[in-house]
Amino acid sequence: MNKIVGIVSGKGGVGKTTLCANLAFALAGMNKKVMVIDGDLNLKNLDILLGMTDNTVFDLTDVLSGGCRLDKAVVSHESYPNLHFISAPAGPVSVPRGIEKFGDLCERLKEAYDFVLVDAPAGVGGWVRTIIKSCDECIVVATPDLTSLRDAQRMSQITAEYGIKARLVLNRVVPKMINRGLLSNVDDMMDSISLPLIGLLPLDEKIIVYSNSGRPAVGSDSVCSEPFRNIARRLCGQKAPLGKYWRKNKK
Repeated sequence: MNKIVGIVSGKGGVGKTTLCANLAFALAGMNKKVMVIDGDLNLKNLDILLGMTDNTVFDLTDVLSGGCRLDKAVVSHESYPNLHFISAPAGPVSVPRGIEKFGDLCERLKEAYDFVLVDAPAGVGGWVRTIIKSCDECIVVATPDLTSLRDAQRMSQITAEYGIKARLVLNRVVPKMINRGLLSNVDDMMDSISLPLIGLLPLDEKIIVYSNSGRPAVGSDSVCSEPFRNIARRLCGQKAPLGKYWRKNKK
C-alpha cells in the first residue's frame, strides 16, 4: 500500500530532516519508489542532505501556485534513480499560494510512488497542520531532553485530533546517560509522549559529516546506518530489531 508519511516535530533541531533524508535513501535502497518533499518553506535544508543542492530549478510553491507543471519541479537523484525530490523555495514564504491544493498534490504523487515523504517544518502552525492532515501516517521525532519530549507530546495530540496514525523516533539516545539516571529511560520517554516506537537512533558525531557532504549515513560506518534501515523496514510493515541500546536500557 502506497503511503504519504509526514516527518514532524514540535521542537526544531531534533534531527527531523536527517531522518527524512536517510529514510529516503534506505527505502530507495530497498527498491521502493520514493518522492521526498521539502515542506519547510522558510528554512530550506533537505536538498543539502540529499546532495541535490544544484539540481532544482522550480519548487513546491511553484507547483501549488500553478507556476509550473509538477514534472518540472520533480528532480531525480543521480545515485538513486528511484528517489525523486521536490524542493522548498530559496526564500522564505509565509503562506504559499494554493496551499489548499497540497493534499491533492500528495494524493497524485501517492499514485506513482510507494512512499511520499514530507519533511515538515518544526512547530504546530497552520502549514504544519495542513501537512499532517494530508498524510496517511506521521513520524514524530524527538530527542531525550525534556523540552523536546514535551513538544513531541503536543505533536502527538495534534495527530490524534486529525485521526492520523503516528509513531515515534527517539534520536540521539545516549545509553550511558540513561543508565546513570541523567536521562529518562526509553520506556518513560515513550509513555510521556503516548506513541508507539518505530525507531531509536544513537547519538553519532559522524552524522554531521555525512549530512554536510550530502551522502547517506545508510550503508556507511555510522552507528545509525542499521537503525535507519530498520525504521525503513518497519515503515514497510517488516519486523526489525530495535538494537542493543534498547535492550540495555529497557526495564
